[in-house]
Amino acid sequence: MASAEAVLRLDANGTPRTIRLLAALVDFESRHFADTGTKPAENDLVRAFRGGVTPAVEIPEFLVRIQRSNYLFDGAAYVLAGAYLARFMRTRAARDARILVEPATAHRLVSVAVLLGAKFISPRYFERRVEAFQICSDKSIRASEIPRLELLFLRAVDYRIFIGDEEFQRFFKVMERGPKPPSASSGSQKRKAETAPDREEKKPRRVRGCQPPAVAS
Repeated sequence: MASAEAVLRLDANGTPRTIRLLAALVDFESRHFADTGTKPAENDLVRAFRGGVTPAVEIPEFLVRIQRSNYLFDGAAYVLAGAYLARFMRTRAARDARILVEPATAHRLVSVAVLLGAKFISPRYFERRVEAFQICSDKSIRASEIPRLELLFLRAVDYRIFIGDEEFQRFFKVMERGPKPPSASSGSQKRKAETAPDREEKKPRRVRGCQPPAVAS
């Protein structure tokens, strides 16, 4: 079982190490599905999370910027964010929309996940800080987008944002293991899924899911 010290540990720059762990998973997914960003969005959910402009800032730097603008975040917020994102990707709404963590959606998806993680830990603190996402994305994500994206996210997960100890610990272990390298057959599996739309798409190697907190000491 993960200890509080492991979850809350800071790196040499005083940044929660869980930022790096979450960024590695999200960045891996985004790169793995990079080609999907060239395809037109066919439904409202994908269109919403692609937004008007794709941020140029890399995911690791984007998350560090968010942290620096919100000094009260601790490492647990990013474990929750990863767990929420994984939960969202497993929902019926996400599967039906065929939304993926790809370059055009990654920043907005992780923004909402971090927002929910922050609110879970400190609801009052993050109440009026949505403008941070606009600043940290170099204005590619408008602050006015966030409330609608948050609502779409919450509806998809049926407002289930509680994450128990066991799920929290399990997802933290997933983060520590890091992304799995693609297998030799992953390319052929992806092609088969694309050519057989009526069959259930194989689940790609996306951020594995879990649910919220309580860090064992």
